[in-house]
Amino acid sequence: MTAVPGQIPGEKPTAHHPGGRGYRPEVDGLRAVAVLPVILFHAGIGAFGGGYVGVDVFFVISGYLITSIILEERMSGRFTLAGFYERRARRILPALFLVMLFCIPLAWWWMLPGELENFGQSLVAVPLFVSNVLFWRTSGYFGGAAEFKPLLHTWSLGIEEQYYVVFPLLLAFLLRFGLKRTIAAIAMIAGGSFALSVFLTTRQPLVNFFLLPPRAWELLAGSLLASGGVAGVDFMRAKRSWREAAGLAGLALILLPVFLYDENTRFPGLTALPPILGTMLILAFTSPETLTGRLLTLKPMLWVGLISYSAYLWHQPLFAYARLMTPGHLPVWLYLVLATASLILAWLSWRYVEAPFRNRGNFSRRAIFTWSAIGSLFFIAVGAGLAFTKGAPSRIAAADLPLIAPTKSMIEGCPDAGGGIFVCNLGVPGKAPSVALVGDSHAYAIGPTLDAELKRRGLAGILVHTACHPVPGIFDSREPLDAGYRARCAAANRAMEARVTAPGIDAVIVAIRWTMRLYPMDGAVDLPWFDNEEGGIEDDAPYRRNLTITADGAASDAAAPKAQAVRAYLEQLAAKKPTIVVYPVPEAGWLPARLNMVAIGRGGRAPETISTAHDRFLARNRAAIATLDAAAAPALHRVKPEAIFCDTRLKGRCVIQADGTLYYFDDDHVSAAGAKPIVHRALAFIPQRSKTVP
Repeated sequence: MTAVPGQIPGEKPTAHHPGGRGYRPEVDGLRAVAVLPVILFHAGIGAFGGGYVGVDVFFVISGYLITSIILEERMSGRFTLAGFYERRARRILPALFLVMLFCIPLAWWWMLPGELENFGQSLVAVPLFVSNVLFWRTSGYFGGAAEFKPLLHTWSLGIEEQYYVVFPLLLAFLLRFGLKRTIAAIAMIAGGSFALSVFLTTRQPLVNFFLLPPRAWELLAGSLLASGGVAGVDFMRAKRSWREAAGLAGLALILLPVFLYDENTRFPGLTALPPILGTMLILAFTSPETLTGRLLTLKPMLWVGLISYSAYLWHQPLFAYARLMTPGHLPVWLYLVLATASLILAWLSWRYVEAPFRNRGNFSRRAIFTWSAIGSLFFIAVGAGLAFTKGAPSRIAAADLPLIAPTKSMIEGCPDAGGGIFVCNLGVPGKAPSVALVGDSHAYAIGPTLDAELKRRGLAGILVHTACHPVPGIFDSREPLDAGYRARCAAANRAMEARVTAPGIDAVIVAIRWTMRLYPMDGAVDLPWFDNEEGGIEDDAPYRRNLTITADGAASDAAAPKAQAVRAYLEQLAAKKPTIVVYPVPEAGWLPARLNMVAIGRGGRAPETISTAHDRFLARNRAAIATLDAAAAPALHRVKPEAIFCDTRLKGRCVIQADGTLYYFDDDHVSAAGAKPIVHRALAFIPQRSKTVP
């Protein structure tokens, strides 16, 4: 067998050809092709908007190599589950535990309580290899909050390890029926998994992204290739010209999505086919003698491939903690420095952690299993402590805590009331509602404060929302704008209107993030998120993309039709019930609590005042304000948060924090303190007969 560059004594090479043809250096080069785009994507380098497909390349490689080893060892009578899991533990856990240990003190020092609580949950989930389930339940992959999760990338390890638990047992069962039938069964399972992924692409995108069943086909693609090789299918016997073409095509199928996809791409599903097929082509047809093989076996590629696992582990924590320690966006040059640092740390951890633990001469099987159990229990215990204490708020001085962890104002979701609407009861329990609150997350932001104020006044109300936009005829541009989707939204909007205009309802409050939802143009640049031009740039656009409107089945992103829809909605609602519209809340750009945490973490004090320019608010929201101003009805009333927060305490500024009070929960949702004056002004418009004397 050909010697492996950097091979660890006592370890069988893992990048080899099924059938015993020896080490395949081009597979290590393929690992470099996988990991570098992932790192550059997480660094926010625009050209690598689809760099996340590198994870899918890893999945195929993993399925291919693991299946090759299992089948060859079973055929030679050497396979044992204990030996298999020993190799997995040696390969995965030492470097993983090192990175997790590195993360703990930095998380303690720099994370907000909610973030530290979530980090504690991930410390529990990672050694149990269910972090993909955790992140499915608690976040998305493409979003602002995700950027601050140092262990987010371990979701892929969760999928792989779950696969490693199930697949050897499944393979052992299937092999009883012969290799050919085994291959046929694997192909059927892979086909079912792929069909599930396609089905879930638009229906349950987070399930599709994070969980094993819709991802299994990617690993099974590699397993099929390896099984075919063991069964005697040898693509290397093809003509040289065919192999050259297949290798180059495979490389193109991987790299084109890296540069053409972005966070808006519906992925995985059909869009995952190119990188999966590309990886299969390279594994099947490429050797060091082909052009693709020569490119993949260049020394820099082999070096990166050798340390690719550690590089994958290190880059996300470095990026996440740099973001946690910096109030604004990181410059590209700093990301490149951190990416380089991740490669350096990867080599060090490969040399001094991965290699020693993978050397059977240093650690016996019993030692590996013992230390794996001890390490897992340690991280589970630490993580459980952080989660149980809700992020250990006691580590923060009592005077600073309200500025670090403002009272969470958003209700976590209303129960399904049928008909496509979700309803929360507010105010006095059991009393007939007289106030209705409708909208999006900005309605949720003031919901608890409205709930408390209604109770104080002896009144009751409801909060109603739908999965669609509350304004009829406006739709989420991420959804397929087919007749079924439009019909469901229309029915939900009708059900919501019927609920909020029912007898007994004396007033309707409408609170929506008007500007981001309707008018993404920010100056000359199409940015649905907010840039305060002082270093604070909101970064959660994938969750709040521009919405579209349909007329006669045609979709349009034009502002005029949406403005007409908004005016018509408010006027029609006000014709039935007194309606209070809450105007745009001044956006912060920063996460104010983060500014406070950074200042305290650096040894200082939270700033006395946090504010943004009033002019930026006006420039940003001019179109939305004009639309709301144009709506005319005698029973239509207006509450303007601008009048509460801007030009009141500071001339020309919109205040977000002052006098020890933080008015915002995040960059655009008000806290309980910020919601109070909005709610009081809204309730002032409720007809007098609906009020009771406090």
